[in-house]
Order: sequence, then C-alpha cells, then structure tokens
Amino acid sequence: MIKLAKPIYLCSLRRRSGKTFLAIGMLQKLQKEGKKVAYFKPIGVPVGALSDKQDYRVRFIMDKVFKTDLPYEAISPVSIPSRYYIDAIDADKREECTKHIKEAYDKISKNVDYVIIEGSPTIRSFVRVGIDDVSIAQALGINELVFVQTESSDRVIDNFFFTKNYFEFRNINIKGLIFNAIDFDYIPRIVELYENHIKRYGIPIIGKIEKSMKLLAPRVSEIQEAIGGELINESASAGLQNWVRTYIVGAMRTQAALKYLRQAESAAVVTGGDRADLILAALETDVSCLILTGFIQPDTKIITAANDKGVPIILSPSDTYTTLRNMERMETRIQEDELEIITELMEKHMDWDLLLK
Repeated sequence: MIKLAKPIYLCSLRRRSGKTFLAIGMLQKLQKEGKKVAYFKPIGVPVGALSDKQDYRVRFIMDKVFKTDLPYEAISPVSIPSRYYIDAIDADKREECTKHIKEAYDKISKNVDYVIIEGSPTIRSFVRVGIDDVSIAQALGINELVFVQTESSDRVIDNFFFTKNYFEFRNINIKGLIFNAIDFDYIPRIVELYENHIKRYGIPIIGKIEKSMKLLAPRVSEIQEAIGGELINESASAGLQNWVRTYIVGAMRTQAALKYLRQAESAAVVTGGDRADLILAALETDVSCLILTGFIQPDTKIITAANDKGVPIILSPSDTYTTLRNMERMETRIQEDELEIITELMEKHMDWDLLLK
C-alpha cells in the first residue's frame, strides 16, 4: 500500500521571508525524530537567465540536508530565472509546467511521512503564467498553505488580511502563520495582535522566530560576489568567511569617520583606494573587510597592515554609489556552519504539534 505524505507548503507575500531557512529547520527536526521526510520546490529560481539553471538554495539543501539519489529535476522540476522571466516562459507552457510539477511531486511524496514544500519567492510570483503557489497547491490537491511573515511592524495585519481574503477568493486556506526573523522587542506585539485581531478567524500562530544576526549578516565572500569584486590580498582569504554586520561609507574626514568606526561591529568599510589615512584608521577597529571602490589599488603599507590583521581587501570595479546599490540587492545564503543555529531556533520557537497536525 502506498503511503500518502502530509504536505507542509510554505508561502509568503514578500521576498526574502526565510522559507529556505524554515524548510531546512523542518527537515532537520523531522529527520532527527526519525520521520521520513522529503523536500520539494516546484519552481526553482536561478539567479539569472544565462547562469546555471539550478537554484542554489535547492542545490544546498540537496547537498547538506536532504541527501538523496534523486536527480535535481525530481526535487525542483521547473526552473524560471528571477530576472527577465517573462521572456523565458509564457502562459502557453502552463499545462506543461504543471504536468512536470505534478509528476515530480507524486514520485517524491510516496512512502514518506512529510513533504516540505518551499513556495515561490512570493504568492504573486508567476501569476501571469498560472503557476503561482495557489495554482500549484490546487493542482497537487493541497488545500492549505503555511503563511510566512517577516514584518516587525503592524503591517503584518494588513499582510494577513490581504492574504486571507485573496486565499478565500481562490478557495484555499491558511493552515497557520509563522513570524520569521522578527525583532525581539516586537514579539510581544505579535501576541497582542493575534489575541485582538487574528485569533477570531481560527488561524493559529505556528511559530514566532526571533531575528538572528548570524543568519542575516552576509559573509565577506557574498559581498565580493554581489559587487563583482577582486580579492587582492590572498593571505587574508580566510577572512572571506567573516560576518559583516555594519556598512560604513568612508566619504568623510578621518576624524569624523572614527566616531562611527569605533562604535561599529564587524564592519565592511567602503571607500576609495586613495583614502590611505581613513583605511589605516579603520584597520585599528572591528573591521571584517575593506571594499575599495573605483578599482583603485591601495598603497603597499595598507595591504601589509590588512594582512597583519587578517582583513580581506576587495577591489570593486564600480563607483561607491553603484557598489552600495549592489550590496543592498544582495541576498545572503545559508552556510553549512549555520545549520545547527537554524535547528536550535526552530526547536525553540515553533509549535510542532500545530505544524504537523
């Protein structure tokens, strides 16, 4: 007799809500308890149309968390790039895409207890094509989704009611809410909003997960990739794994900048390579990396001082404004050494009985 799996479908109204983080935590928790669990991402989202067609999040989970002999296409049967996707797919391919997704899901959901399904970037994604999260869930026979929120403001109520009304219009239910990466001081407010505004609708809060700076902060290597930078001091390459918690733009006089540098923690200092005075002063503070814009090579004494401190120097080919814009658009990636942190947070802040019932 074929065993039917229980699906847990994660969706969100906003991008970067932490669905991958949640999927990893659920996979690890259920594996730890001896459950048979599978991971599924109907639509993988590679970075660009001309890049590797695989979604790096799916690849990471397959390599580190959900290890399987199944091919990538069995886990993520459809691939649509995050940019210029309208040129890559149209509504005529809806039936074909839905067929691939359904066939893959039918195979992966056999003889397991749970399937953790990571939805598209937002519930709006791919609506034009007809393969948005709600359409996919209905095609798979799933009638309820777990809604993930990340706002640490009262906008969570508007997000909730918008999604609730939209789901009702589409004849689908919200299984429960997960508040993810929430500011610690806003969590009591979430409890208050639930009691006064959400509880009456019979939709439970499954989790209230605090923001973890270690998981949100990018590594120097991620910043380097985002700006297309070049590491010029290989002897400090170990520092590419440093976390960056603060950005400081060195566009002011050294004495004025020092006030901010001394207060900063694990800072990335963005300035021109010709600002030797400011760079040397920055190296006396808590600096994770130096990002020198305009591709201006620094003096030898700066490279020597950075090597002594183990601070990587990244040359950016762009001006300061463009470099900062590229850093703002950057999406941090989960690292292997962060998996234990994820498990601890999930075990502490999730109501597993509600999630799994």
